[in-house]
Amino acid sequence: MRRIVLTLAGAAVLSACGAAGPSNTAPPATSGAGSAGTTISTGSTSLGTVLTDSRGFTIYYFLPEKNSTIGACTAGCLAAWPPVVATGTPTAVSGVTGTLATVPVMVNGAAVTEVTYNGWPLHTFASDTAPGQTGGNGVSNNWFAAMPGTSSSATGATTGSGSTPTPATTPTNTPGGYGY
Repeated sequence: MRRIVLTLAGAAVLSACGAAGPSNTAPPATSGAGSAGTTISTGSTSLGTVLTDSRGFTIYYFLPEKNSTIGACTAGCLAAWPPVVATGTPTAVSGVTGTLATVPVMVNGAAVTEVTYNGWPLHTFASDTAPGQTGGNGVSNNWFAAMPGTSSSATGATTGSGSTPTPATTPTNTPGGYGY
């Protein structure tokens, strides 16, 4: 009986300290979230005008998350595609014509508020290293740059300047994880 009690007590201490096992989840990403909320802007890219975060980085949507379907990107996916997180009410600058909202999600065990645009949860792409880059557009035929005209029924046919973009290749170190 004493062995059972000690085993249960030890397991409780380990789980309380977070030592129950290794974690492969990414830390919460903020994509420039500030204390007063997050501002969604527009920027010019090779695809045309896209939505951008407060740093000027291209914002993307993920087809499996259509209509705020949460749970399609987790762990390694979140490391490659950090959610655009708001700490207050998101705001839009002129040119962002859709509806901004938020949806609660869990990232690495922490509750955060992800910004949505016309029902699409928004993400940035970790491989984009400067404003104006669109390296995530077309990845796995599921990730697309959000544009001012992106509607809740978008199918990923992101176009700019009258042309259909060529899908980018999937980075070899980017797992496609599903579920938040």
